[in-house]
Amino acid sequence: MTAPDWLRLGGGRSALPLADGRSLRLLTVREVLEARRESLDLEGDTALCSNACLLARALVRAGKPVYPHGRAVLEGLPPEEIEKLAGIWADFDRRENPGLTAHPDRVEELKATLKALPQERLRWKVLRAFGALPTEERVRAMTGRDYLWCALHLLLDEEEVLDRLCPACRAQAEEDRCPVCGGAHGERTAETNGAFDWERFRAMREG
Repeated sequence: MTAPDWLRLGGGRSALPLADGRSLRLLTVREVLEARRESLDLEGDTALCSNACLLARALVRAGKPVYPHGRAVLEGLPPEEIEKLAGIWADFDRRENPGLTAHPDRVEELKATLKALPQERLRWKVLRAFGALPTEERVRAMTGRDYLWCALHLLLDEEEVLDRLCPACRAQAEEDRCPVCGGAHGERTAETNGAFDWERFRAMREG
C-alpha cells in the first residue's frame, strides 16, 4: 500500500534498500548543495559528475558511505550504473521527500489533509511551543504519551491564565475574535473592518 503524501512529511522512509546490501538514503538540502558544488570541480560530462557526487553521499552500506567522494564514484562505477542509480534515487526522493518546489496544487491538498487531522496539528503546536524540529533527536525519541503530556500542560497553562481573569474579562477572552481588529467573528462588515485600508483600495482601483 502506498503511503499518503501527508504521512511522508512526518514519517517517510529515509533510505531505500537495494538488492546487493547497499541502500540509497535521502539527502539533506545542505548535502544536495554540497554535491552540486563538488561536481563543479570535476572534469567530464556535467550531468554524470553531478550524479556521481550525489551518489557519493546517498549510496551507503550498513549506514556508511560506499564511496568517499564523487571522483571515486566515477572511477568505481560505469556511467550506465551511475545513471541508473541516480534515476532510482531521484524517483525515491520525489516520492518520499516532497519539498518547497512541490506543485501548488499538491501543497493545497496537503494543507487540506493536515487541517482535517487534529492530532497532527496538535503535534505541530507542541513542537512549536518548545522550539523543536522533527529532525531533532529529542523529538524522534518522543512517544505518543510524551506529546499528550506536553499538550495537556499547554492547555492547563492557558486555563491558569483564564482563571486569573475576572468573570467579565474571562468571558471576553473566551470569545472567538479577530486577531487583527478584535471584533467578534461575523460582527463586522467590510466597511468597518479596521484591518482594511479602504483609501488605499480606492486609490489602487482608480489607478
